[in-house]
Amino acid sequence: MINQITGKILQKSPTEATLDVGGVGFQVFIPVTTFDRLPDTGETVTIFTHLHVREDAMQLFGFSTKQEKELFRKLITISGVGPKLAQTVMSGLSYDELIRAIQQGNVLQLNKIAGVGKKTAERLVVELRDKLTEVQLAEEHPGVKTTDTIQAEALLALTTLGYSRNASENALRGAIAERNGENVTIEELIKAALRRLSK
Repeated sequence: MINQITGKILQKSPTEATLDVGGVGFQVFIPVTTFDRLPDTGETVTIFTHLHVREDAMQLFGFSTKQEKELFRKLITISGVGPKLAQTVMSGLSYDELIRAIQQGNVLQLNKIAGVGKKTAERLVVELRDKLTEVQLAEEHPGVKTTDTIQAEALLALTTLGYSRNASENALRGAIAERNGENVTIEELIKAALRRLSK
């Protein structure tokens, strides 16, 4: 099992990053919360990882904190929640918001996450609520980026998650309009867009 890797960031996007570890490029799938905490391309970072093995592929999922990694592992124990959906769930809400929604039984909020139906949202609450009672809430440290960069990266994340470019652009425009010119992090923008796309 590959529990963590340390390497130089060769490239990154809101859904994945490539790290140079001893001359080998590792593709790591990440949630938006982790992307916000990555340093610039060319810098070295340590990512906590989970290796998902299938018959036809091995996929490495990475997280900026051990808490995020453990939450991901709990999510994929639920019936109907695979690694990709777990990645989407963790991108749809911040770590703290997701923990609170599950602990408080907020099925409506969970149901607003793209790809999470009502039954899956209910399973998240029923199966994880007791397992998360001792989980500490993590402090958020969103990165600071320009508006144009944030919009471009948010669009890339949405299209990577399977939404059409046109629908993604419309959702992002609506999400930006909601903020009335206020500064917004990429995580906040993607979450707002996902809420619009799930309506």
